[in-house]
Amino acid sequence: MKAIVEVTICLITVLGSVKSAEVFYGIEGGNVKIDCTYQHEYNENGKYLCRTRWIPNNALISSGEPETKGRFSLYDNRTTRVFTATITELTQKDAGTYYCGIDIKRNVDEYTEVEVTVNKAPKPPPTTTRATRSSTTSSTTTVKGNTDNGQTGDCTPSSPTADTHSEATANAATEEKITEKAPVKTGISFDLL
Repeated sequence: MKAIVEVTICLITVLGSVKSAEVFYGIEGGNVKIDCTYQHEYNENGKYLCRTRWIPNNALISSGEPETKGRFSLYDNRTTRVFTATITELTQKDAGTYYCGIDIKRNVDEYTEVEVTVNKAPKPPPTTTRATRSSTTSSTTTVKGNTDNGQTGDCTPSSPTADTHSEATANAATEEKITEKAPVKTGISFDLL
């Protein structure tokens, strides 16, 4: 019975010391900055970001390299003991588990597990188009020219479009005048007895 109690206490102690991974959020097409803290004794050690632990040369970006490598960059602030790895132009494939690694010579590297969540980019609001009424103003063109009998006089252009337009305008004007002048009979008369 004593052995079972000791095992249970050990498991509770081990499970209680496990930290949940810190989560960093980004939006598709945007950037995410992953802050990785480390102990003072690792100030001079190399730092890196990777997706899989304990595989040599699997770093996405490392200190000592150029600050930027593709979509990844790394900045080590030794005063605050935080190195920041940045991923740009995020896609859904970038979501998942990453490891902040510290290169420890002649020993197993130190790792801190972090999670990256990539949210879908918000859709732009739909564009609305307003319909507007357009109005046309009719105009008449007068052309000076010769008539059939050789005399000079005024005439309107003889193109079919102009004739149709002029005729439509004239018809509309006539209908309008008729409507205005026509007497309107309204009302019903009742004879009262």
